[in-house]
Amino acid sequence: MLYGLALTAIFFISLSISLLISRRINTRLLDVPVARSAHHVPTPRGGGLAIVIAVNIFAGFLVWNSTMDLRVFAVLLCATPVAITGFVDDLRGLPVSVRLPIHLFAAFIALFLLGPVPEPFFNGWLLVPAFLQSLMLMLALVWLLNLYNFMDGIDSLAATQALFVSGAACLMLFYQQTDLAWICAGLFVACLGFLLLNLPPARLFMGDVGSTFLGFFIGLVALVAHFEGTLSVWVWVLLMGAFIADTTFTLIRRALSGQRVTEGHNLHAYQHLSRRTGSHSKVVFFYALVNLIWLLPISWLAVLYPQNGVYLTVLGVVPLLAIAALLGAGRPNAPIEG
Repeated sequence: MLYGLALTAIFFISLSISLLISRRINTRLLDVPVARSAHHVPTPRGGGLAIVIAVNIFAGFLVWNSTMDLRVFAVLLCATPVAITGFVDDLRGLPVSVRLPIHLFAAFIALFLLGPVPEPFFNGWLLVPAFLQSLMLMLALVWLLNLYNFMDGIDSLAATQALFVSGAACLMLFYQQTDLAWICAGLFVACLGFLLLNLPPARLFMGDVGSTFLGFFIGLVALVAHFEGTLSVWVWVLLMGAFIADTTFTLIRRALSGQRVTEGHNLHAYQHLSRRTGSHSKVVFFYALVNLIWLLPISWLAVLYPQNGVYLTVLGVVPLLAIAALLGAGRPNAPIEG
């Protein structure tokens, strides 16, 4: 009963803050369309602040209720500097030279708090020194927040992805009988409150404050679950597989073709698909189908057979890389094949 009341409160907190931001309390939060934009009218951004505040309040409730220990709470709080940096970036813009050190430092502190990386990380088929594993995870966290930011380019795609990941992880963690499931439930309802204003045509964008926070926070929850031995990190890679495949293939193709990978663009597979269909909703529905029909069952297999996590991840993600290629990910003005 207490958890239900808390989750209901978090939903309305997220919704209320989203409504407040949508009324353009700061004109600098207004996202004016440019040539590569997927929207055509000025729309407030920064709505992800509602998710950040709501999730942190719920995490505090879990600590107060002795459902989450202080070490895990401290690890998850490492996403807050990332969110603050994103909000400042939404307001006035920040160069990569300022953002990247903050992201790296937040990831470093989180991994320091978590301690030594547990084995077997690669299911025994690859032996990697502990310090190198920590470095890989630090870079992976920073890459995850960036790829989530890259995928926040059309209405409701990033928010619905967060609903899928948090909802699926919540069920899997409850199956594993761990209280970590509750923070996923909190993330789910916080994203749901924001989503009501982000449905096409969106009245509010999450902005960098939301997209970078979500990518980093999901990564932190994944690491906590892996370190606790409840859900392998490969389960989380599968849950994020659609975003990972789209962004990774786009980056590789752009780099190989000599494009400037740090330059803004609209060449992701989902952006090509959006232009072809002329609909944000159809693209979101397509990604939801991929998540529910393809990635969720394979993720569940990775829960049941954690020793095969690496192989199941390859099985789940590689076909999505091929689909991204067919959709023209990373190719300027690419025709859609098929």
